[in-house]
Amino acid sequence: MTDLQKGVITLIKSAVTGEKYPLPEEFSINEAYDFIIKHRVMMLAYDGAVRCGISKSEPAMQKLFQCYVNGMLHSEKQMEAVKEIYATFDENGIDYLPLKGCNMKFVYPKPELRSMGDADILIRTKQYDKLKDILEGLNFEEEAEISHHYVWNSDRLHLEMHTEPMPSSYKKFQNYYGDGWERAIKTETNRYIYSDEDTFVFLLAHFAKHYLEGGIGLRHITDIFVYLKSIPNMDFDYIEKELSKIGLLKFYKNIVKTISYYFKNGKSDEAVEIISEYILQSGNWGSYKSHVFASGARSNGTEEKVTGSKFRFLIKAAFPSAESIKGRYTILKKAPFLIPIIWPVRWIDAIIFRGKNVTNNFKKLDILDDEKSEVYREKFEKSGFDL
Repeated sequence: MTDLQKGVITLIKSAVTGEKYPLPEEFSINEAYDFIIKHRVMMLAYDGAVRCGISKSEPAMQKLFQCYVNGMLHSEKQMEAVKEIYATFDENGIDYLPLKGCNMKFVYPKPELRSMGDADILIRTKQYDKLKDILEGLNFEEEAEISHHYVWNSDRLHLEMHTEPMPSSYKKFQNYYGDGWERAIKTETNRYIYSDEDTFVFLLAHFAKHYLEGGIGLRHITDIFVYLKSIPNMDFDYIEKELSKIGLLKFYKNIVKTISYYFKNGKSDEAVEIISEYILQSGNWGSYKSHVFASGARSNGTEEKVTGSKFRFLIKAAFPSAESIKGRYTILKKAPFLIPIIWPVRWIDAIIFRGKNVTNNFKKLDILDDEKSEVYREKFEKSGFDL
């Protein structure tokens, strides 16, 4: 790990603990600025830098201060919209379970320190028609239906209404969660929650999903550190038992070691080095190429040829399973046997309405590389995944 990377992690640590820590001697906030932007940790970095005594007159500090102000205002707008949604759902008898950023904002010392790209809320599929009218009344517009969630937008908030916590492409995770309501606990309103332990299991499963998809950065491992720090007395026997059910126990233990290495001066080992390198180079979500190679790593055997990978990719794209596209073609949820009829409908739909997706798929096909995918596969396995 470089002094620049160590320095940024120190700033984050200072922001979430409220304490001042010594920075590496060669650390420069101006040189670290692009890395901070890449990982979308501007508010954390600025808050930590102030605590660590970095002068506010530094050019990077002035830019980060503007990011902080804008981020705080954006966070307030987001949470005002979220509160309005909650209140309206309660008034209309709509069950809802907030996920991810909606919850994590309030685990941090200050909500604005945890930036949120979108609000994720689990809903009951049978209530969606009623819910659509409610969201339209709140000046949201429906943008898309993607796999396991509906996308809505307003000038205040990007919103994802989940019908399932996990997509069907991650079968172990999806089989474990189903529609997500089995572990839900009802509050005095129509809001549901997960227990602290089940919230953490989902937090790690979501982290693992993005890790396997091609990249996840400092903001997300900070979530895990903050959650563990804030709720230290969880039932970890239960957590480990549940994580073992979805094949994440080994990965979890390696992530805990990585957190110790980052934030507690813990020791490193091969798994920690691999995870650390992967996180630090990923930025917020990884690159397009890393997503392609990671996809190949998840699906390819170790001795398969590139031509075989590309052929399988074409077949899977042209003839997807009913499970993988039931979100867009909801009739398949009740009648999966109609999939042969849906295939040509989907081809026409893709050509006429989603030409950009077709272009992106051919771009992905062009850069598929089994050798690079195999490197990712080895790193995933050493990180703690059983592929």
